[in-house]
Amino acid sequence: MEAVEMTHEVLGGEGAKAGRITPTRIGSVAVLAADGEIDLQTASRLHAALAEVLEKAHATAVILDLTEARFLGSTGIAALVDAHWQATQLHTPLTIIVTARGLVHRALRTAGVDHHLALRFDIAAALRELETQ
Repeated sequence: MEAVEMTHEVLGGEGAKAGRITPTRIGSVAVLAADGEIDLQTASRLHAALAEVLEKAHATAVILDLTEARFLGSTGIAALVDAHWQATQLHTPLTIIVTARGLVHRALRTAGVDHHLALRFDIAAALRELETQ
């Protein structure tokens, strides 16, 4: 996996909310993995990282791995919806990996956006699906 140069490595501040956004690359697919809590304090960093990778990574697709995220608040949901819109405008598939029936998946279902986003439960399966597109 080749690292993608990005400036957004830390998600949030100190303490329990602190998390990371880790960029990698699998072939021509840019992958961002975010952990910690994605809320009012941290969502703007995730939004900026997604916008940057969509605009500058020159990837055929982007995968956001949220399987290690412990919380997703409304501002985090808005960041994902914005990223989905941006990806659509750029004709770049954006797939979001969540844990089935986990807190992030539940938040997206409750907000009613789960059917609008490309949610998957396994990164390997998502990569195979992207290969067939």
